[in-house]
Amino acid sequence: MRGPRDGAVRMPSRGGLDGALADAASAIASMPEGEFAVGLREVEEEFRRRQRDDIVRARHASFVESLELDRAAYELARRHEADGNLGEAARWYRIAAGNDHADAALRLGRTLDRLAGSRGREDLSLVTEAAQAYAEAYAAGHPEAADRIDEMLAGFRPEPRARCGRVRDVPADRVLSEEEIRELSRHAARCTTCLAEFAGLLNSVSAALPSGPVTDPFAPED
Repeated sequence: MRGPRDGAVRMPSRGGLDGALADAASAIASMPEGEFAVGLREVEEEFRRRQRDDIVRARHASFVESLELDRAAYELARRHEADGNLGEAARWYRIAAGNDHADAALRLGRTLDRLAGSRGREDLSLVTEAAQAYAEAYAAGHPEAADRIDEMLAGFRPEPRARCGRVRDVPADRVLSEEEIRELSRHAARCTTCLAEFAGLLNSVSAALPSGPVTDPFAPED
């Protein structure tokens, strides 16, 4: 039986596998009889290929949905921690904690605490993030996290090997400009050995400022 040729009504094109089969059937319907058998085999092969692709996609989707990202990140962090790579361990603990793993926040706090301790607790960002991680762990049901915060902050200002004199070397009687005060403030925010000295410097500046009414030397006498 010869199918319709030019001018035949074609099936509407649809999306997905049904659409591909409809387009193929429409193309076959317009083929000469000599090409019909070859075209039919091509359609069958295309159908099987599409079917395999659909199965692969379905399996992949099922795998992704069943993947426990928090658990995988946590286990990877544990391996890095065991190998002594605290930087990578902290990175993966962050991911696990961000995906609500129950123990990741506590582990993250401990890891950041160790990193901060290895640097003499001079890196304020590590201390701050560790405290935040401990706070999240405490809220998640780890009461020991509160003790960890106390221990960490108790050792926050150990006696430094060489004290920084950036603020201490400023003469007490020197009048500082606003820009100099801002610059010293930025330095003190990064240097734990200068924090207390900077606060003392500001207190001395405040104490040196006149208080009460100021007498105008040029005011006319009564």
